[in-house]
Amino acid sequence: MEYVIATTVSTDEVHLADGTVMENQPGSAGFYALAGVRVFTDKVGICGGIGPEYLPRHEKWYRDNNVSTDGLIVRGAVAPTIVIHYYPDGSRTDEPNVGLSEFRALDPSLDEVFRCCGPETKGVYVFKDLDRDYLDGLIGGRLRFGYKLMWEISEDACKPENADVIESYLKYIDIFSINRGEAKLLYGIDDETEAERRLAAASPNWVFFRRGSQGAHMLAQGVSYDCPSAKDIQVVDTTGGGNSSSGAVLYACCEGYSPRMAGCMGSAAAAEIIKQFGVPELFTPELTRGAMERAQRLCGEKND
Repeated sequence: MEYVIATTVSTDEVHLADGTVMENQPGSAGFYALAGVRVFTDKVGICGGIGPEYLPRHEKWYRDNNVSTDGLIVRGAVAPTIVIHYYPDGSRTDEPNVGLSEFRALDPSLDEVFRCCGPETKGVYVFKDLDRDYLDGLIGGRLRFGYKLMWEISEDACKPENADVIESYLKYIDIFSINRGEAKLLYGIDDETEAERRLAAASPNWVFFRRGSQGAHMLAQGVSYDCPSAKDIQVVDTTGGGNSSSGAVLYACCEGYSPRMAGCMGSAAAAEIIKQFGVPELFTPELTRGAMERAQRLCGEKND
């Protein structure tokens, strides 16, 4: 596979603030990252543990969109289901039917990730807490296979006591993806600008600093590039918007796009995800062309 998504998948049940409920949606951070890559290419697959009911529920989407399921391995008795509630004040809660440890036990092993990799592999995405053995293994795989590595950090790892260790990894991580709330938690501060400054100082590579509806900043080699969000869409369901933008940024980085264009491709991918419930049922060449045109427009809105 050219792009490998390494993370657990789930089924989502989404409750919007207006009372709308959408059941049986394929989900998880990694699944939405896969969708972000899929906006631009079908050379992507996902690896991880699943329960026996996952593929009967969702295999049609993978088949219709030419996405490999070879890396999905039945390893648990139950496929995780996450009930997501959005509230009128903008807050959100996630209620999984399994505990965090059971959920993470379905993460792919390093061997399972590497079975999906080959000389053609350009990028690997992982959604992970601060698991040093796992990160060390993926960094070793980066040297072995030559791929670029994106680490999208999970919120529970963003604690001040972890900041020094996380910063020490950034020289080995091609793209580090974090949202502004997580960044403030990581440094134990309320100043978004200072959190961004510290990340930029810590990483010699790219930091994709996600800012919700305000878009993102791409931090690269001491420069902060403003990557605006798309304003020409009607937002229906924001679930997975940040994760999908991360996947698109990994693709753009591996394909040689500039930092700003990569961030704008992330915004364009997120726009395709949040304008309906869940991910699009079918990714088409027209969708890809439209997303690229939107990214080019967004990239032209600001000058370096």
